[in-house]
Amino acid sequence: MPKVKRGRANTEQKLIDVALDLIRQRGVLSGLNLKEVAEAAGVNRGNIYHYFGSRQELLRSAISQQFAAIVDSIKEAGPTTGFISRRVRNFLKHNQEHTSDSQLRALLVLDGDPDVDPMPMYEAQLSQLRKDVIDGAIDKRHDLDALQVALSAFGRGYRIFRLPYAKRVGVTPEELDQRVSRILTSWLAAMATPPSQAPDD
Repeated sequence: MPKVKRGRANTEQKLIDVALDLIRQRGVLSGLNLKEVAEAAGVNRGNIYHYFGSRQELLRSAISQQFAAIVDSIKEAGPTTGFISRRVRNFLKHNQEHTSDSQLRALLVLDGDPDVDPMPMYEAQLSQLRKDVIDGAIDKRHDLDALQVALSAFGRGYRIFRLPYAKRVGVTPEELDQRVSRILTSWLAAMATPPSQAPDD
């Protein structure tokens, strides 16, 4: 790689690393101050705009890296397991991330980004749910689109608020993970039965 490109790649990576560190330290809702990012990375603030164009693009780059790591970890997990064990395993594993994909996407939503994808890999996950129906783990009468949205909302919402939830309940995050995973297991097991009819108003 030419020296100039290598230097740019290193600077971009440093800016992404610093941005992630600041979000880890202060939380998503504190926002991301580009001046602080530039100072901590040892570069001029203008470099952020030169390399990324905007704060949103810096966050998108960080999301791309985080999400690539998540996809790699899923691939490394090997053959697909059953519906319940797969979902619970992913729930527990992704809670251990230091700065989650969910937090970064939430920050983009709060920043007013209309293009943020709340459910990356949606089509692949929906396809897997269809396979779970064929395998008998989900009753065919369930609304799979709504189920995928509910699963995404459950996981992403929990990851964003995991630490405050644990503090409020008065337990460690790891203990809460285990307790919530038992609720998730019960919920997912219920998907094998037909959906109940909504009560009349």
